[in-house]
Amino acid sequence: MIDYEYTEVNRIDSPHKYMYTPYQGSEFLGVYFKDRLKHLKNFQQRKSQKYQNKSDLSLSLRVSHVLKIFLDRELSDEFGEFFKTVIDWENSIKLDNHILDNVDSNIENLSNFNVNYEINTEKLLVSLLNSQLNEGDENLIKFWLDLLVQRFEVTKKLYESYPVNFRKGEGKNDIIHLYWLLSLSLALFYCATKSIKYLSTLLKVMDLLCSLDEKLLSQDIPPQGLTLILLVELLSVKLLLKTIDEVDFEFA
Repeated sequence: MIDYEYTEVNRIDSPHKYMYTPYQGSEFLGVYFKDRLKHLKNFQQRKSQKYQNKSDLSLSLRVSHVLKIFLDRELSDEFGEFFKTVIDWENSIKLDNHILDNVDSNIENLSNFNVNYEINTEKLLVSLLNSQLNEGDENLIKFWLDLLVQRFEVTKKLYESYPVNFRKGEGKNDIIHLYWLLSLSLALFYCATKSIKYLSTLLKVMDLLCSLDEKLLSQDIPPQGLTLILLVELLSVKLLLKTIDEVDFEFA
């Protein structure tokens, strides 16, 4: 039995290059599904601990409302319990309109960002997500997401900031929160476009997040913030496989 090596060690400290990975067929796919289900079960246990970042909670809820449309349409029985956990978590969150308005008012418009100036990665990601959730300019959304994808694919890292012309990143590259924000944006964009490029990058970002210690994740990501993205990823892969030689996998 082969191992799913992509989550075996901390992938921020030890990035995987992927390009040198040999094709291992259906056995690899079985190992992938087994690995993801293991992490789903672990994330499911993060039920109700308090998470203080109101901006994250607001974004997470808004993304969830959009992705649930995809999940409601495609969800199968083997994922039902995980989906219920997400719904229960959503229902437990109380954010009044005043808080939501304050969160939204602090988000910079995506059109204000310019490659001729230094870019703060977190501010860009939050603005990108806000634009996606509010049906903003599709070309502008794709432009900035493609830049982030290109930078991540080259280094398998996200940096705290990017200098003029979005060249090599600067500052910290171990900010877990940035990788989670990128995963939200990728999931939204893939569900909207079905472009494999974004699912491919989402898989790598989720490999990285799943490789991290759960205590670290709990400090920077809301409870169930990864469960939802993993569900979208797994269903997307499963649906994609069904279109290729009618491959199907049962989950254990």
